[in-house]
Amino acid sequence: MTDKLYIIGNGFDLHHNLKTSYYDFAKYLKENDKDLFETLESYISFPIEDNCLWARFEENLANLDAEEILSEHTDYLPDYSSDEFRDRDRHAFPDIMDQFYKKLTEGLLESFLNFIQKVETPPSSEEQKLKLNKEAIFLSFNYTNTLEKLYGINKNCIKYIHNSAYYGSEQIILGHGIDPSNFEDKKPEPPANLTPEEMQDWYDQHDDYDYSFDTGKETLMQYFKATFKPTIEIISKNKLYFESLNNVKELYVLGHSISQVDRPYFIELKQSVDKDARWNVSYYNESEKQRHIITLNKLGVDLVNINLFQLHQIQESNNQMEIDF
Repeated sequence: MTDKLYIIGNGFDLHHNLKTSYYDFAKYLKENDKDLFETLESYISFPIEDNCLWARFEENLANLDAEEILSEHTDYLPDYSSDEFRDRDRHAFPDIMDQFYKKLTEGLLESFLNFIQKVETPPSSEEQKLKLNKEAIFLSFNYTNTLEKLYGINKNCIKYIHNSAYYGSEQIILGHGIDPSNFEDKKPEPPANLTPEEMQDWYDQHDDYDYSFDTGKETLMQYFKATFKPTIEIISKNKLYFESLNNVKELYVLGHSISQVDRPYFIELKQSVDKDARWNVSYYNESEKQRHIITLNKLGVDLVNINLFQLHQIQESNNQMEIDF
């Protein structure tokens, strides 16, 4: 079995001039699903340093302002004191929250899948081809079939860790990395050592349940669980795959940002491959280069086993290649 493993990230597709960035997805949504685009722009916040939602879109999915959605749609809550109140009015608010939930979960995934499947491989991709060892094994974080189309890699040699937009029946996996339990309501608990009468008084004071609002809120808050990328579960499901990498002595990380949401996979990889394996990692700019060094070192990779380069340095047309494949 080969001792070489390629880890493929979205920068690999971008290097080949495929329009697969989250900025491209934003453009696709503006043209094809403006309602979803405006909903995402309106209710998902992002760190100031990102400048926009789409810089780190997956991570920012954890920043849905659910409270703002709830407060902006309270007009749909029933007025129980009104002479015009009807029992069906109880369901208006939950129905609106259900629409938001489905739009931001099922709707988002469907739009993203359609976006990926419509991405074209331009003729200029051939000019950007890299020198790869086609006998190696491949771990792809992408949903595209670039490796197969441009390099003739057998799809059976590629592990699509988040599933593929082209093969299999499993849904692609897109999401943030924040444990959904962090978004659960922390319901107040009564103080200890209350008498039965004091306990009843406490519950009377905290009995503010409203069917319409609480049902709607509960539905909307399921968003955080639905958009969570269950990395630990995925790793466990692919336990045999990671165990099979124990002979890997050379890793080539091509176009992957090693972002926080995907960090658990790299922890698992470090534990799975040869302890002295060499990590050849591409970087986009100097800032990312420094981040990679810090991240890999924290994972336990010795600095002498880290080699950093830019993708253009390993193009087939480049006669100055410094990496031995």
